[in-house]
Amino acid sequence: MQTPNIVFILLGGNIEPRLKLMADAKLEIEKEVGDLLMESSIYESEAWGFKTDTSFFNQVLKVATVKDANEVLESAMEIETKLGRLRNENSEYSSRTMDIDILYFNSEIIDEAELTVPHPRLHLRGFTLMPLVEIAPDFIHPLLEKSNDELLQICNDKGNAQRLN
Repeated sequence: MQTPNIVFILLGGNIEPRLKLMADAKLEIEKEVGDLLMESSIYESEAWGFKTDTSFFNQVLKVATVKDANEVLESAMEIETKLGRLRNENSEYSSRTMDIDILYFNSEIIDEAELTVPHPRLHLRGFTLMPLVEIAPDFIHPLLEKSNDELLQICNDKGNAQRLN
């Protein structure tokens, strides 16, 4: 039996129905990616990198999968599309129904045109680190060689992320 890969995934969106879309994304991930091992609380925060009237909901999932990182990315993009995500061609930040980011894939470092792991802005975003610390405080960032908890302590984006549940 193949040892499963462990992937940490960030869900996020700010277009209603936010809670239903988060639940639908989790179901799709379980169906298309792998077994949900842990999930953080849902956090609400302002948009990052652009202005919008609707706040974002974010949640981190820990998933065991037999897929490789590129297969997880492909599944994530298909799920985003299924949940109504419209991609912005100019790659600027915008409102979205669902965004699914791979934060970590095992402890691998991946630097490809379509996929960078660990997520390149993970350590800069309080709304990512707070739920990540909730379920994996001691996981070590393979490039920065600091735990998620340490990264949160030194993160300048204290933001206004608030736990919903």
